[in-house]
Amino acid sequence: MALKLKQFRIKAGMTQAKLAKAVGVSQPNYQRWEARVAPVPEDKLIKLAQVLQVSPEALRGRHPPINAGFYDEFCGEDLNYYGEVAIHFSGAGEPLLLSITDGAFSRLHRDLQCSQNFVKVESLSNQTVFIRTDKIADLYFSSEAYDNYGPENHNYDDHILLQMPDTRDWEIVEALCHGDECALDDYASDDVRRVSDAIMITDEQYKKLAVGGVIDPEKLAAEQRKNEKEILRIFDLASKIKYQLSNGQQRDISASGAEVIYEAFSRLEEFDGEGEDFIILPIEGAHRTIFINIAVLDYVALPTHIMGQGRLEREGKVLDEGI
Repeated sequence: MALKLKQFRIKAGMTQAKLAKAVGVSQPNYQRWEARVAPVPEDKLIKLAQVLQVSPEALRGRHPPINAGFYDEFCGEDLNYYGEVAIHFSGAGEPLLLSITDGAFSRLHRDLQCSQNFVKVESLSNQTVFIRTDKIADLYFSSEAYDNYGPENHNYDDHILLQMPDTRDWEIVEALCHGDECALDDYASDDVRRVSDAIMITDEQYKKLAVGGVIDPEKLAAEQRKNEKEILRIFDLASKIKYQLSNGQQRDISASGAEVIYEAFSRLEEFDGEGEDFIILPIEGAHRTIFINIAVLDYVALPTHIMGQGRLEREGKVLDEGI
C-alpha cells in the first residue's frame, strides 16, 4: 500500500504535512504509514481515501485489471489498440517494432513533424522508447496487426506479442523475475495468479495440453524451451534497459534505482542538441557507471513502470522538499 498511498498523495499535489493535517494526525505519524513502518488504522484509511478522492481499495493497491481494448473506442485512446509502428534505422542497427495505442499513435505522428531531436513512444508491452529522429531511415504505422511489417517482408524477431498496459501488472512481473516473495505479498493473490497465468505455462499445464492433443507429445520439450525463452524476454521488459547504437551494437542493462533511471533518460524529451554529450548512468550501486554517447544512440527502451516510479519519486521530492 505504501507506493499507492504516496502515488495518490503526489497526484493530488499534497505534501505529507498537508495530508497529515487533513486526516488529523502529525506528519511523523503519517510518514510512518507511507514508509510502511506502522499500519494505517481503518478509520484513518477511510479518511485518507475521502481526502484523496479515491476508494480505500485503490489505496490498498487493489483495483480491477486494466486491459487493452481492441478497436474499442469506448475504452479511451490510451488503452485502445491501434496496431504497430515499425522503425528502421539508417545505420547498421536492427529495426524496432512496437504495439501501440491510438493515443501513442497520435502523439508520435505529431511529434515526428515537430523537428525534435528525440521522440518518445510507449508500447503496450511496458516499453517507454526514446528514438533519435535523425537516425530514422523510415517509419511505418500499421493500423492492424499482420505478419510482415515494412519493406523487409519478414517478422521482427524482438517483437513481444504480449499486450499488457497495466503498470501494476508489470510490477508483479518484475517481482516474479527476481523471485521476490516479499514484493509479491504487496499484491492480491488473485492478481499474482492472473499475471503468472498470462506469461507462464506450468509443467502441469504442458502435460494437459499434450494429453489433450493441443501439443504433439514428441514436440513438448521443444515447446517448453521456446516458452522459457519468451518468458525471459518478458522478464527483460520488466527489469532491463535496452539501447542500440548506430553501429548496430545493442546493450542490455539491469535496471536499478527508478529515480536515477528517470533522471538520466527523461531529459531526452527536451534534448535540444546542446549541453552534455553523454547520458551518465550509475548502475550496481557505486560499482559501475556507464556513459552513453547521445550522438550515436538509435534508441533506448526503458520499462514504463520503472519510469513511472522514478517520476513519482522525483515529484515527491519536489513537493515535500522543494528541490
